[in-house]
Amino acid sequence: MTRFLRPFLLLLLVSTPLAAQDHAHSDHEASLGAVTVIHAWTRATAQGGDAVVFFEIENAGEPVVLSGAEASNSASVEVVGATMGADGVMAYQPVGEFQLPSGEFDFDPNGLGLRLNDLTAELKQGDHFPLHLLIGGGELQISVEVEASDAVAHSHAGHSH
Repeated sequence: MTRFLRPFLLLLLVSTPLAAQDHAHSDHEASLGAVTVIHAWTRATAQGGDAVVFFEIENAGEPVVLSGAEASNSASVEVVGATMGADGVMAYQPVGEFQLPSGEFDFDPNGLGLRLNDLTAELKQGDHFPLHLLIGGGELQISVEVEASDAVAHSHAGHSH
């Protein structure tokens, strides 16, 4: 009988780190119905400032409306789009509700994002905080990772794909 338990115990020991890695990655993705949000991130920002959150979306269903979001660390949250000003500086303007198309779509620094207005606390690199997306008739809680103040993308530090 011991001979039969050894392979099972070896399999259990070898698979444990993979299970732990999957659990850690689950903080980077959340789903509501057919919509999955992956790798939400923002830049480190001082208290009182604004921060824009970016993420990837996979929508396996029909288009659905993202009407906004709520965060306990800001006065308000709004859907914004990047525009280049006459002075050559990128700025974000409110766009209102946004229809998430079917398929894959990115909220990225050169396009759309969710702006957290008037932060109540500093966002420090390495921190995480919850953000509640208002999608269709539901609410999806995601975890937002704080990157460096000059980040241009989610770093994927600490996990691999």
